[in-house]
Amino acid sequence: MAILESRTKTGISWVKESVALFKTAPRKWLLLGLAYVGLFMMLPSVPGLQFFAFFSILLWPVFLAIAISLYRNADMQKQQSVSEVIQLIKPKIPALMALGGLCLLYGVIVSFILNSDIEGLLKFTQGKAEMTESQAMQMMQAMIPLLLKLSLMLIPLMMATWFSPMLIAFNNYDVVKAIKSSIAGSLQYMIALGASWLLLTAGIVGAMLAVGIVVGIIGSLVPLLGQMLTSLLVFGCLLLATTLMLAFQYVSYRDVFRAA
Repeated sequence: MAILESRTKTGISWVKESVALFKTAPRKWLLLGLAYVGLFMMLPSVPGLQFFAFFSILLWPVFLAIAISLYRNADMQKQQSVSEVIQLIKPKIPALMALGGLCLLYGVIVSFILNSDIEGLLKFTQGKAEMTESQAMQMMQAMIPLLLKLSLMLIPLMMATWFSPMLIAFNNYDVVKAIKSSIAGSLQYMIALGASWLLLTAGIVGAMLAVGIVVGIIGSLVPLLGQMLTSLLVFGCLLLATTLMLAFQYVSYRDVFRAA
């Protein structure tokens, strides 16, 4: 019980420190979040650029190591340009891309395992411009097990990659040792990490609801303006969530592997 309480307090402390770190340079971190969202969420979904998704997975650990370096410099009050950070990370890029390759391989395996579930779900939409209420319910019933399976399969990937890019870039771990240590650290601090995730998620959702009420009032008066503000609200919350999660990833790495 004492361990549970201690780990929960650690998770809450991580959230507070992440928010404090974000407040040091909000515009800088939002620009970093914009780069992350643009490169790894928006660009691969552009028609004709889906092939970029494969390269984005390979480059994701490299970008993450650079981003965490910027947070680490801010935390240590160290002045360093992005180009200088890249030069320091450069010798580790092959190992970081190898980590990205393993992530890509794991994604292919997950897709292969869930292929039959995905095909079954697609049957509900083929040749149907509109669905009846019963068909929509059947689709939801088919989607829930798929989402649960996907979530369970992504947990090991998240544990393996939560700390490993930083361990490769900053601690000189090889890829295999970094993955093992990341999983071990995630398991040891599972309660703290879970508490932080829940608290950050609740905070983002709460902010969205509060601002959403104001946007809803404006939308009832000026519908067009309301639609524009809603899109900006969703995108703004996505950027905020991304920057806070990156800060949280750095803070948790720093504390878990402080001795290393």
